[in-house]
Amino acid sequence: MQSEARHEAPQPLAEPGGLVVWVLGRPSAGKSTLATTVRKELSRRGKACVVLDGDDIRKSIVPAHDYSPAGRDAFYSTLARLAATLSAQGIIVVVAATANLALYRARARKLCHRYIEVFVDTPADDCAVRDDKGLYAATSTGSVTQLPGKGAPFEPPEAPDVVAHGGHDRTAVDRIIELVTFQVS
Repeated sequence: MQSEARHEAPQPLAEPGGLVVWVLGRPSAGKSTLATTVRKELSRRGKACVVLDGDDIRKSIVPAHDYSPAGRDAFYSTLARLAATLSAQGIIVVVAATANLALYRARARKLCHRYIEVFVDTPADDCAVRDDKGLYAATSTGSVTQLPGKGAPFEPPEAPDVVAHGGHDRTAVDRIIELVTFQVS
């Protein structure tokens, strides 16, 4: 008898100082750049902080999750659980991942004791220009068919805590630091 995967897990008591900052946006929007800047700023201020970059974590998970709807669901469930586990240990976790469906973000918000949602709102055309992986070009040839916003849905968040305009938005970084400082003080 095979059991079904459950998306909700008992929440451990959170240590003071732990929270999740989920940086989401279209592929090549600048999520990793923004997340790295936030981590550096928090570390400079003496805060225990780690970045979970979706691309890096995806390479670390065995067995690997594909980009099918079921594979994405499993990946974002795993990523949200990992972020919640680390934040419950008092670590500030900055997640840089597309999280193209509201469902994925709602699941993460529910699992995490403290949660800040950051939307890197970069227009799709700008993302295509910035795309060093060639994903947008590959949608034109049909070799990539499930890119969020091009073949797979991308649901922008309705009420993010912070909106960043690209990965180098200093105003957004300052606002994130302000929100983190307020929540972990």
